[in-house]
Amino acid sequence: MPVNLAALIIAVSFLLTNPSALFGQEFVAYSAAGLDAAAIQAVVDAFRNAIGSPNNGNAPGPLGSGRREINWDGGGSATSPAPTPFTGFQLNRGALFTTPGTGFVQAPPSGLATTFNNVTYTFTTFSPLRLFSPVGSNITDVHFFRPGTETPATVNAFGAVFTDVDLPESTSIEYFSPEGESLAKLFVPPAKDGLSFVGLVLTNERVAVVRIASGNTAPGPNESGIVDVVVLDDLIYGEPLVGPPTDADQCKKGGWSEFEFPRAFKNQGDCVKFVETGK
Repeated sequence: MPVNLAALIIAVSFLLTNPSALFGQEFVAYSAAGLDAAAIQAVVDAFRNAIGSPNNGNAPGPLGSGRREINWDGGGSATSPAPTPFTGFQLNRGALFTTPGTGFVQAPPSGLATTFNNVTYTFTTFSPLRLFSPVGSNITDVHFFRPGTETPATVNAFGAVFTDVDLPESTSIEYFSPEGESLAKLFVPPAKDGLSFVGLVLTNERVAVVRIASGNTAPGPNESGIVDVVVLDDLIYGEPLVGPPTDADQCKKGGWSEFEFPRAFKNQGDCVKFVETGK
């Protein structure tokens, strides 16, 4: 179920990176933690419903409604390494992945144990079979694009499932505007050996980039009371749309015709008017 801001601050250690800006926004945050998929399913489904249907899969954009999802399971039981940037979903689902580390891996739990040379890793999956992790880092940045193109876009919502969050402030998602302003940062509730979910749906802002901190260390070492190794499962986010324009120069040289949010523009002047007045 969606939770209100007051409850979220108390229950989820919700950090306001820019309190004066964020309190002026309209948003709903979703959070759940439990031993298995069933324990968080209702909250994940509520988040999906808040964004809207259908799941647009690999359909080219722009699409006027629905959401995108990535569950990493298309490769079955195989382990698939990927470089940084990881462009596998940039064109078909509008998400580009980068990391300060050396790349990424998609694998079932046994494959992650092999990849990171640690037999103690026995992660739980939300959607079998595979999970996702950066290699050489605990940071994943997700940049959004109009599906089917290389045109940067924004989304109105983003959420993720995490596995084996042990510590209350080791794992987070931070949301950034097209101008690079931090809009919010959600800490993920712990569920040792289980699954956790957080997601944010915004009404008045659009998100261009999210930064995911999975645990407090890059996968590899054994876990301890201060070392928390976390990996990702499903990602769910709003349909990527181009816009809004934030500078009049973006409206020039035909740029006005690229925007889809908050609406399509009639011409350059209409686009510039929006930048100046918000209407």
